[in-house]
Amino acid sequence: MFRVPRTPWMSALLILLMLLIYVIDTFSPLDMAIAVMYVVVVLLSASIWARRGVLLVTCACLALTFLSYAMTHSEVFSGAASGRLLVGLLAISVTCVLVLRGQAATNALIAREEALRRSEAFLAGTQRISKTGSFSFKAPGGEMFWSDEAARIYGYPLDVAPTMARILAHTAPEDRHIVQEAIDQTLRCEGEIDLRHRLLMPDGELKYVHVLSRPRHTREGECEYLGALTDVTAAVLAEQALHRSQVQLAHATRVTMLGELAASIAHEVNQPLAAISTNGEACLRWLNRPQPELDEAKATVTSILEASARATGVIRRIRALARRSDPQYVELDLKSVVEESVDMVRRELNTHHVALMLGLASDLPPVNGDRVQLQQVFINLLMNAMQAMHACQPGQAVLTVQTQRNADGALQVSVSDSGPGIPASVVPRLFEAFYSTKDDGMGMGLPICRSIIENHGGRIWVKQAAPDSPVAGATILFTLPAHEPD
Repeated sequence: MFRVPRTPWMSALLILLMLLIYVIDTFSPLDMAIAVMYVVVVLLSASIWARRGVLLVTCACLALTFLSYAMTHSEVFSGAASGRLLVGLLAISVTCVLVLRGQAATNALIAREEALRRSEAFLAGTQRISKTGSFSFKAPGGEMFWSDEAARIYGYPLDVAPTMARILAHTAPEDRHIVQEAIDQTLRCEGEIDLRHRLLMPDGELKYVHVLSRPRHTREGECEYLGALTDVTAAVLAEQALHRSQVQLAHATRVTMLGELAASIAHEVNQPLAAISTNGEACLRWLNRPQPELDEAKATVTSILEASARATGVIRRIRALARRSDPQYVELDLKSVVEESVDMVRRELNTHHVALMLGLASDLPPVNGDRVQLQQVFINLLMNAMQAMHACQPGQAVLTVQTQRNADGALQVSVSDSGPGIPASVVPRLFEAFYSTKDDGMGMGLPICRSIIENHGGRIWVKQAAPDSPVAGATILFTLPAHEPD
């Protein structure tokens, strides 16, 4: 039902039409149901006024019909005139009911259209803000539709029809094979799609997108994929920046740790250097004899080479710890990583009069990890344990390192000390950044250890000594997944 603008002129015209019909009905000699013409007035009123106005017009038409009948047939009763009266009243009433119902239906339709427009506007605005577009894809025909935001993400004008060829054209060359596999999967209507890939725009901009799609079957039995496309470039770049910051922070912590171990490092290097010097002098003595002892000289040269290799190994490990580089994940023997880490803190153990107990299983499978990072974890835990036992009486400081395979098949490492233990109130915050129980601590050692272990697929936690245990102290445990060769 159309709606014309409500103006005084339109209202006045409708009232004049109603009065004209009344005059004709009352004063015209025509012998017919002229009151039926009020139906036109009721119909026109619906296009100008709302429900209340239509009801008022209908009541006015009914009243004028009664008034006209009373003025023309009050003295002489006429059955025909009474019949025309009833026809007119019935026509006006029925028209009013139909008009009101039509008006209500029209208003409901207009309200739904406005709600739909608001929903579309809200959806478009939400998609623009969240950088999430929507799309549909029918299999096996390949007919495709997408929202405006999806077109903007893919870098196409809004009036361009989507096709799989256009999607592949803006996909990064390195990722086209996985996108093509997802397209083939949708053409076969085989399960859901969860895909992350990159888009390479014509201007060289690189975007990261996440596609989620789920199939459904229409009433006609066709397979249609409905999905969402999210531009996650900002999140990926933030994650990469966070990773770089973590690498730089871990490097800074390793350098700081090397400064703390300077005395131990000097001791580790001096030992093989002293051995080289002593063996060199001995070798000269064996050679300077009237009858040179070649066998003894060869033995001392061998000792010199062994000491040199040991010094070289120490320097190599120090340079690896001091070098800033991305993690290099390779197959590692956890036992050798622990032993190398212990060698780095050997002098610190002697200085603090700490007895070291190693329980390293020899039949453990390898782990897939970065040697430098895992050494950083071990050295940090060993140093923390030694510092926790600084107040122990002579002979009571015991540091225990054990490796084993737990019930889940993962490799479990525990570093235990015999110190006073960790207060229960501190344990929940122990791995928080910048929180330290030491007065001069940075609060970054354990958080970095947790980050490294979690990046290796494991987890790290603290275990307090039992209240009835004769030995106090704390144990830090972590797990690493076993690397099973294919």
